[in-house]
Amino acid sequence: MKSNQYIDGTYSQKATGWHASESPWKAANVLKLISRNSLVFETACDVGCGVGEVLAELQNALDPDIEFSGFDISPQAIAVAKAKENERLKFYEDDFVKSSSKEFDLILLLDVFEHVSDYIGFLESVRDRASWFIFHIPLDITAKGVLFKSNWMLYMRERYGHLHYFSAETAMATLSDAGYEVVDFSYTDDFDVTKKMIPKHFRSRLVYEARRYLSRTRPRLAASIFEQFNLLALARGGRPVAGQRDHSRQSAGDTLG
Repeated sequence: MKSNQYIDGTYSQKATGWHASESPWKAANVLKLISRNSLVFETACDVGCGVGEVLAELQNALDPDIEFSGFDISPQAIAVAKAKENERLKFYEDDFVKSSSKEFDLILLLDVFEHVSDYIGFLESVRDRASWFIFHIPLDITAKGVLFKSNWMLYMRERYGHLHYFSAETAMATLSDAGYEVVDFSYTDDFDVTKKMIPKHFRSRLVYEARRYLSRTRPRLAASIFEQFNLLALARGGRPVAGQRDHSRQSAGDTLG
């Protein structure tokens, strides 16, 4: 039986800094989704919070009275996150599903459930713990990967521990099957945060430019062809929503059809 790489320190060696350099970008995308849907909340929790940088970014940008909590099973990550704590920002080295029954207005699951063996069971178990959920889901299934027999999915499995792979359609279906109602979604592009160098080789540069053009104009199509896109989704959970207007929207160019 394999050891748990998130507890024994293996993952912290693979993912230098626990992806903290991506946190301002992730937080900015979360803030756009919150603003676009006029979400009002008093408590928020990041499940699988890593070193806590996303919550720290959100706290700096949102109402100072909001209470933020972060949960992660990694002692290495929480040791770093603890340095960011304040009166309304707390971190816990705990399994959110097994050790806590606390409910929140908003739960963040950013690049999380693709790492969980029983991902449907996990999603069902946390569904009633919040009124709103924001998901960030890597889209590892692509036309490029299938047609050119890319090792991308195997790379993501070995390097970052992805046990499950999604397209936009299967990601949305997964949330629906687990009892969530997706009310808004958009796509994010890892190239926006990695600042990938423009290739010098002519053919590679053509592919790069086509990818970037589609990312801006047809993100759904881009995500179906190329790796390193993600689905960012806002969904209703099982906890009643108090005082919120009806939401049913998506970003321009983001239809699944």
